Amino acid sequence: MAYAAYRESFGAYRCDAPSAGREQSRRLVVLDFTVPSSEAFAVRRLLAACPDAGVVRCVPRPHDSLVRLEIQLPAHRVPEVMHLLMNALPSGEVGALTSWQRHLTDHGLTHGF
Repeated sequence: MAYAAYRESFGAYRCDAPSAGREQSRRLVVLDFTVPSSEAFAVRRLLAACPDAGVVRCVPRPHDSLVRLEIQLPAHRVPEVMHLLMNALPSGEVGALTSWQRHLTDHGLTHGF
């Protein structure tokens, strides 16, 4: 329910409407993106304009004021979401890009999938 607050559209940034086939949109990936903690909300707002993309978790780094955002999105949306984030937040650091299944495995959540 808290995610609904980030679904606002501010018009400055928008991702295109889904154009890929149904099978392509099923492939989910997780993108790690590190930003100063004060900019985490801005990332969530930017992602509100992108269909099917959202922050799965926000992990604070222990010795600085940075947070690592794990962003789930369809594989065919990776280039446009990366472009959107890098243009709006040049201080951000793009990290690993992993499959959704690998992400679940890394966190011990593979049962039932």
